[in-house]
Amino acid sequence: MADPPVHLFARASDPGGLSPRAAAGPVPARRRHDVARAQLARETTPDVLLGLSGRQLIEEAIDLALEHLRVRGEPSAVLFIDLDGLRAANEDLRVALAKRLAAALRPDDVVASFRDDVFVVVARGVADDDLAYALATRLTRELEAPLDGVGGPQIRASVGISLMREQDPSAAAVVARADAAMFSARNKAFRDAHGDDDQPSRLSREAQVEAAFERSTIDDLAVCYQPIADLRDGSIAAVQAHVHWEHPELGTIAAHEWEPIADAHGQLPPIGRWALDEACAQTVRWAPARSGRPMRTCVAAAPAQVADASFADDVMRALDRGAATGHALALSFTAAALAAASPGLLEELADAGVELIFDNADARCAAQANLGLLPIGMLTLDLATIDARSSSDVTRTLAETAATAGRLGARAVATGVERHEQLQMVIDAGFSFAQGSLFKRSQSAPATEHLVYAERPFAGLIARRPASLDVPAHDGEAAVEVAAPSERDAR
Repeated sequence: MADPPVHLFARASDPGGLSPRAAAGPVPARRRHDVARAQLARETTPDVLLGLSGRQLIEEAIDLALEHLRVRGEPSAVLFIDLDGLRAANEDLRVALAKRLAAALRPDDVVASFRDDVFVVVARGVADDDLAYALATRLTRELEAPLDGVGGPQIRASVGISLMREQDPSAAAVVARADAAMFSARNKAFRDAHGDDDQPSRLSREAQVEAAFERSTIDDLAVCYQPIADLRDGSIAAVQAHVHWEHPELGTIAAHEWEPIADAHGQLPPIGRWALDEACAQTVRWAPARSGRPMRTCVAAAPAQVADASFADDVMRALDRGAATGHALALSFTAAALAAASPGLLEELADAGVELIFDNADARCAAQANLGLLPIGMLTLDLATIDARSSSDVTRTLAETAATAGRLGARAVATGVERHEQLQMVIDAGFSFAQGSLFKRSQSAPATEHLVYAERPFAGLIARRPASLDVPAHDGEAAVEVAAPSERDAR
């Protein structure tokens, strides 16, 4: 029998990673922390509401409320409150709103910050939709009422309600319903204010992506691969793994759309763990067909993933799995990810044979990150970040980055290479490796195999072209279109 779907929204602390926690069996109606929860609810202050995320507090409060529902029959509801405008609010307005929210609740209610501009309330004794709606309406009026003497943006509240059910398997299930209801309310408010539009707004797109994330499973994601070319001989030096999400209704959901949502839900570490395992398992399967040549896999490490206590163990497990088949692993870090690394982590990874990459860094960023003190083996530079500059600026930045890599004993990788003239500039600047759509876009493992098995698939691209093939720049539209080879021809 197939395993049940694993929902992306789950407690980050669960041993199963993305798996929702199973429903608890019969337990005593009163736990030792019951009194502590009620005491904390009575002492809710602006400092608590404006501090760090209260995910754990909320989930514990929901677990306790579910227990009371099953054992005592006492109902409860969860309210998700999104305060549009809170991120732009000054400190005085934020404190005033927190005081107002704390004062509007009953002593036994629990409230905490869940995300930057979202608060969650666990309300005891709310048995039906009418009571929940009345509470939500009152809180909305309180939060949207003008505050005397406090300037700032107009705050609009959208509230999602989820009544608890005895069959709810976990706090995550209750939270997911309330969160989805809140986004539905926010979208309705937006449509009422602006009217229906055939073109989806940015707000509705964000809401749709978050709602889709709540309903999706790990099976909806796929790991795709983009080759990294060795500019010395045209071979494949490595493959870069990317998590790809193709939604049946929303189409391709880019990483910059869903990663902040996953981060807010605490799901980047388990998703990153899954992607690391998938990528390493795939390249281990490819390794025997490469006649002993190691296949290096590059995987991005998000700051939240690096900060997770199990990160080093996850990496070591992946290394052990591929140790006998010539598999090699590279991890790329942004400046934020490097800052999130615990002392000694990078040295531990390097000692284990992991190639460490500093992602998208020019010479200035590399100096600021004190890379000379770290065991960095590669620097990458995204041409998209410098291509808008003048030709001389681009040339200088490429040369400086290549020189910085040389001083660090590292290799330079150019990413975002899309045109032949860019590739030639990269080669002239002294880069050893390159990646981009000129070589191949990110694609599935089966579509990547023919490149992995080829000996020097990019040798023709890196050969210097005759000057007669250079096309002069023209301000108008190109009059000639060259068809790209089909996937079948490329094989």
